[in-house]
Amino acid sequence: MPIAGMNRHFSVPFGHRSPVPTRRSPASAHRASVALLVALAVVTGCSAGPDPGPDLVIDEGTGGGPAPSTAPPPPNLAAPTSDLDWSDCADETRQRFGTAALPAGTTVDCATFDTSVTPGTQSIDTVTVSVMRARTANTPPDAAPLILTSGTDIASARTLVSMAQGGGANVLDAHPVVAIDRRGTGESTPLDCMTNLERSTLLANGFSTTSTDNPARERRLAAAGTSASDGCTETLSPHQVQFTADNAAADIEALREIWGVDHIAIIGVGEGAGVALAYAGLYTDHLGRLILDTPAPYRVNAQVTAQQTADGTNAALRTFADQCRALSCSLGADPAAAIAGLLERARAGGVDGLSDTDILLALTTTIAVTPGDRTAVITAASDLLASADAGVVDPLRAAITQARELRGSDGQLLSRCNDTTEPVGQNQISGLLDEWSKQYPLTGSTSALGLLRCNGFPSGDQPPTLGELPVPVLMFRGAGDPINGPVATDGINGALIGAGATFSTLTWEGLGYSVLAHSDCAGEAAIAYSRSAEPPAQGACPA
Repeated sequence: MPIAGMNRHFSVPFGHRSPVPTRRSPASAHRASVALLVALAVVTGCSAGPDPGPDLVIDEGTGGGPAPSTAPPPPNLAAPTSDLDWSDCADETRQRFGTAALPAGTTVDCATFDTSVTPGTQSIDTVTVSVMRARTANTPPDAAPLILTSGTDIASARTLVSMAQGGGANVLDAHPVVAIDRRGTGESTPLDCMTNLERSTLLANGFSTTSTDNPARERRLAAAGTSASDGCTETLSPHQVQFTADNAAADIEALREIWGVDHIAIIGVGEGAGVALAYAGLYTDHLGRLILDTPAPYRVNAQVTAQQTADGTNAALRTFADQCRALSCSLGADPAAAIAGLLERARAGGVDGLSDTDILLALTTTIAVTPGDRTAVITAASDLLASADAGVVDPLRAAITQARELRGSDGQLLSRCNDTTEPVGQNQISGLLDEWSKQYPLTGSTSALGLLRCNGFPSGDQPPTLGELPVPVLMFRGAGDPINGPVATDGINGALIGAGATFSTLTWEGLGYSVLAHSDCAGEAAIAYSRSAEPPAQGACPA
């Protein structure tokens, strides 16, 4: 049932519409099948060879063991033989994300295609998947595209904007990059199945100025999770568990079939690495290249996922604080203590009613997506908190609104719950709160409370285990990634070793979400790997 006193509003429940063709070019029209669209709710350079380049610091250690001497040649990547009906969307993209203009010579096009809401079945119900392609004037017209997904972290299109604006723009000179918004998120059939109160309660982890103690927050959060689950189930039934990483991987496979190519290259950023790994497990024969960029945890239970994220993001914020102090930023001589103090005041209701969870969300999002060099990112984030600490909260409040729009949609919340395995019981939360707040003082309490967001939500099938992969894997480890942190990379290493995969990891000590979006060194490594399927040796890219 909805939370008392609230009315639930649905834009469009599941139902059938008149046949709607997908947006494809005449060259691909023969592939289009007429589908009945089910609307859940509509919300509105330079090249490089195998040499990794002079900036790469090499460690001669191996990632997953030597490749077999009799290994078959790597799959070839090819340009699509048929395509979608692309249209320029640069102005729309700037309005959608509130970002500055892209660099001169960069072209941004958008398209959509329809695919089954239940992949592998004969269901007539479909979802619309939104994709965005970025190229430069230097991109060869016959270059194979690279598919980018950032899963539920941030709309993949937004991650592609960061890449086009940042150090990884050199990748676009070599390949078109196509961002695919995960189903239910971004512009891919976005969901609207929660009340405003449910959504706000979940995103603030049950915070209220009327009773700020943790037991009260736990009760409110659990109740909101149960209520939101009931509402989403009512709205989406029988498809409320169809927003998993496995089905997001199936959407990528549908795009490959539209393109008419045998193999594709996938870049999985953060949680999007889970989608990429699911594709590797489900559609192994069609995997041509696999790049994992600071991956989130994969195939581990809810508690391990939350703890690894708390650990990694706490470490990233310590990196931010250290670099902030080195720049004599506005947070003073001890930025980490200043951040901790502001969060503690917020927990007690002392920051104009803003929750500690929302403040942390605004801080990590600002670090994640602010364009510019390291000084610009640190200045923007530190000034935001310093102003709030001095009593000027409007800039921080605006940043919270933007962060919720980027990272807290109904589709993101539901999809994360669909992917959750072995949820943590409410009776375990108080112990984890006490333990994690001591281990990870900046992020522990938020991560522990966040385990209750999926209270009552159904979960889907666990993502597949990895079998033998047809190509080595290139992985980037971002020490200053404020959304997932670098800790889960070690677990992914284990999964790849268990699958007998060969892989190589490059570490980047800078700040920001997605190493590829910030490091031209990482971009050159990705270009060389895309050409040869041979990643560079273990090493580090300069921050």
